[in-house]
Amino acid sequence: MELIKWTPDLSVGNEDIDGDHRRLFELLEMLHVDMRSGLVNQETQAIVDALIHYADTHFCREEVFMRSIDYPDLGEHQAAHARFISELEALQSRIARGARTPVLDIDHFLTNWLRQHVLVMDKALAAALQTA
Repeated sequence: MELIKWTPDLSVGNEDIDGDHRRLFELLEMLHVDMRSGLVNQETQAIVDALIHYADTHFCREEVFMRSIDYPDLGEHQAAHARFISELEALQSRIARGARTPVLDIDHFLTNWLRQHVLVMDKALAAALQTA
């Protein structure tokens, strides 16, 4: 399964959120490439740490923005954010313990999450922005 690449059609129409999303795609691509080697190392840990930091910062910004426009699907969006962070923290823990995580499992999770979240949920947010 190939990781989804950022393209301008994924824009939600908010420069800060779109910039965050581009950074997410960069970090996920770095993790994808790093884990292809089959070796979990300090670089892998650093990428996962950066993803968790990214998620905390971006999700907070996105949720504040959604509150400001009274976005009706905020709760569902927050739940998706929490699931993503939980998965990243589980991956972080496995890496810290030296456990091997199949690259295919990580790629499958990331690709499915990106499809559902960015391509569906965030596009719904973009549509709401146009009517706000």
